[in-house]
Amino acid sequence: MKKLIYLLICIPLLFSCEDVVEVDLEAEAPRLIVDALIRVDTTQSLTPANIKISLSSSFFDEIQPAEVESLIILNESSGAFVPYEPVPGEPGMYRPFPTTVSPVADNMIVTSFLSDPDAEFIMQVDYEGRSYLARTNFAPSVAIDDLTQGDGMLFGDDQTEVAVTFTDFPQRQDFYVFDLDFGEFITSEDQFIEGQEFQFSYFYDQNIEPGDEITISILGATEQFFDYMNGIIEQSQQGDNGPFQTPTATVRGNFLNVTDIDNIDQFDNLNRPDAFILGYFSVSQVFTERIVIEDL
Repeated sequence: MKKLIYLLICIPLLFSCEDVVEVDLEAEAPRLIVDALIRVDTTQSLTPANIKISLSSSFFDEIQPAEVESLIILNESSGAFVPYEPVPGEPGMYRPFPTTVSPVADNMIVTSFLSDPDAEFIMQVDYEGRSYLARTNFAPSVAIDDLTQGDGMLFGDDQTEVAVTFTDFPQRQDFYVFDLDFGEFITSEDQFIEGQEFQFSYFYDQNIEPGDEITISILGATEQFFDYMNGIIEQSQQGDNGPFQTPTATVRGNFLNVTDIDNIDQFDNLNRPDAFILGYFSVSQVFTERIVIEDL
């Protein structure tokens, strides 16, 4: 494909000219994107677990919803499974489908199915004659102890400071993803705070007014999901749409093309290494708190 880049060339004698330069941009074939971050509130009996399916686009085009042939979550330990179906009237959205054997009610998954600490979960997606598979485990988290509004400023006087306090679980390696609202995320690990109370401040650049409510969540993460989110955040640099905007470079998730494998435990005969899809499958415990901004 070709796009026009507007180039302004200035010369010393206060004259200027404008040249239109044609630049050939390599157009990559669209890739399937599976947004399968499942947030598990273990205080609830049912967990909303809708999955968003879309297609990547060229640099200047918008992401479009996509249709897959099948989508399923399997608890490899117990053999229980959850099939998915399209959400009526919402292209690209899929929801759990209740059957006589699946742990689903009201198009939500029974929380005990997802919060099994010993289970390994598999998501399989079939699309255009190919099968893709991702594995993950339930990632535990900890509660938010406190949210307080601060009066500090990082770069200017139009920012809003919120301090987040939590206590790490002792004798366990933990990784966290913080959803700070407005499409903003940060990551943390407990390498230097294991078992300790920890507080950090986050400064919002948005135009937040007194009376506005901010919702903050702490999600458990596996080490692989932690690394993936670090890559996504670094790449997006917290743009206007957060880390889930159209990527400027490919960040590989945990989905593998398993179309040609003959052993589900031995991924040694994948003969199409470039035929991968984007996105990530995670089952993360979540704790959420809200704070109403005051006029300090």
